[in-house]
Amino acid sequence: LRGIINTGSVYATDTFSTGKWNFTLSGRYNRTTLDNRDRIQPLAGSGSLTGTNSFGRFNPAAGVTFNPIATLNTYFGYSEGSRAPTSIELGCADPAQPCKLPNALAGDPPLHQVVTRTLEAGLRGRQEGRLNWSIGWFRAENRNDLLFVASAQSGFGYFKNFGETRRQGVQADLKGNFWRLSLGGGYTFLEATYQSAETVTGSSNSTNDGAFAGTPGMDGTIQLRPGDRIPLIPQHMLKAFAAFEATKKLAIDLDFVAVSSSYARGN
Repeated sequence: LRGIINTGSVYATDTFSTGKWNFTLSGRYNRTTLDNRDRIQPLAGSGSLTGTNSFGRFNPAAGVTFNPIATLNTYFGYSEGSRAPTSIELGCADPAQPCKLPNALAGDPPLHQVVTRTLEAGLRGRQEGRLNWSIGWFRAENRNDLLFVASAQSGFGYFKNFGETRRQGVQADLKGNFWRLSLGGGYTFLEATYQSAETVTGSSNSTNDGAFAGTPGMDGTIQLRPGDRIPLIPQHMLKAFAAFEATKKLAIDLDFVAVSSSYARGN
């Protein structure tokens, strides 16, 4: 498969201020064209990867901030984003001709682009440039998310527009400067879940239906239910740092990163 992706965008933004309030409006129009060419079956048709797909969407965003005092800022924002399918996803999207990734592609039917809608709100503060802190809440929902689902043929699958996934949580950050020492850190709680039911391939996974039935092996499927966690994404993330300016030309840094457990995908 030879795929060429071209994306053109137009973007505009403006901020209106009145007293302690600031309002920001913006928008971005994206148009993406994917030109796929099958190097085995170059003529478009059943079983060929050859095809041209175009995706266009206008994504708006709006935000407002309020500064009741000089050292405190509150904010609220809404934004939309979109992602076009990749050449590989389009090249393995036919339920009638499933494939094994990443070494076999089989069909090129149309897919919808993924649309993300995000809400966020929070507080930010600072104290004469010495201490900065923030705490915020966010919620992002993906519609028509792309997922590699299981086929009726064991061990095979295909990409499909999945109903909905959600990522929501809170994050807090703190940073301060004390003489030559800078200290800071941040914590994020992230709940990433599927919000629709689906059947995905469970090959080489010890939690598939075959393993639960008492026959663990390479084949099997996993049933997704709304609320199930998305693999490879930890719920808790903690970062901290310390930096000491020994001289004007020498700095000593110490960084710490910790994450909680996450579910694996595949083997």
